[in-house]
Amino acid sequence: MKKRVLMLVICLAVAMSFAACKQAGSSDNKPTAAPAATNVPAEKATDAPTELPTEVPTEAPTEEPKPPVEAGMMVYYEDFSGYGDIDDTYDVTKALGWEILTVAIDNAQSDWTAQLAIKDDALVVTNFWEDTGTGGSDGYARIFDEMTMKRVEKFGSYTLQYDVTFKASYNYKRYLCFVTEYDAEGYNSYHFRIGGYGNNQTWYQGKWYTLDANDENDLYAARKKNSETGSTIAYKLLGIDEPMDENTHNNFESVKVTIRIQRLNGLATIYMKTVAMDDFIKVSEASEKSEDYGIEKNLYGLGVCFKVGGGINGIIDNIAIWTGTGEMPADKTITYVP
Repeated sequence: MKKRVLMLVICLAVAMSFAACKQAGSSDNKPTAAPAATNVPAEKATDAPTELPTEVPTEAPTEEPKPPVEAGMMVYYEDFSGYGDIDDTYDVTKALGWEILTVAIDNAQSDWTAQLAIKDDALVVTNFWEDTGTGGSDGYARIFDEMTMKRVEKFGSYTLQYDVTFKASYNYKRYLCFVTEYDAEGYNSYHFRIGGYGNNQTWYQGKWYTLDANDENDLYAARKKNSETGSTIAYKLLGIDEPMDENTHNNFESVKVTIRIQRLNGLATIYMKTVAMDDFIKVSEASEKSEDYGIEKNLYGLGVCFKVGGGINGIIDNIAIWTGTGEMPADKTITYVP
């Protein structure tokens, strides 16, 4: 019995001694906190996704507001001054910013054959060669496309005016003019011919449609001979009574004429005068009762072209386009923005 008690005391003493040693060792080996770093940014350890800096959206550049289209704004003006004399057709169109149209690329009705030059501040056109008696084909030079005229057309009215002086020609039907609403399918045109007559017409898909209105009071001159419902331009402007034929091809040779085309709500009214006349006279007005094929298709949008109507020579000057149907603005500065 005494022996068991002695063994129990010895075991208890050993256990207490081991526990004391363990506690002392644990206290001695306890790690100390690392001193705080100075001037070194601590990296933040985290499992959360790193937020990217927010980008400030860049605003798209805004266009300057376009001035509203009002009557009397110059859309185009060319008096051929400031270029000097230019003899080559390519150099002329490059200087003017015009584009000669072709059958292959632009689906024009025919390819360009005329020679252009700028001389004495005017455009000189040669498409008839008197020494051989031969004339070139119709040709089209685009001044600007439909995007330029879009806001003008929406405004509803504009005026196109130019001076033309015919020289030699292949026959009395030849002309130089400007056409509007041009595309590959058709265009609108006033064909004032050297013999002294002309028509307010539309070309569409291979056919001409005449829009001149008959007039009992003889206000319009869209005839090849005088009648009760109209007269010739030769009679109106020059007092010539003879009807148009092959012998009248020189009626307007070397006569400077100003042509004014007013387009209002898709219909054209034509006025003309010579340099000897004080005022314009009306020579044609489009009628919705004429043999048109569809006024709406005919008269909205598209571009403006200069057209050489076959074998003829002549001089073009003072081309102007302005909004509205009033008089040409005294200030020729271009104020219209496409």
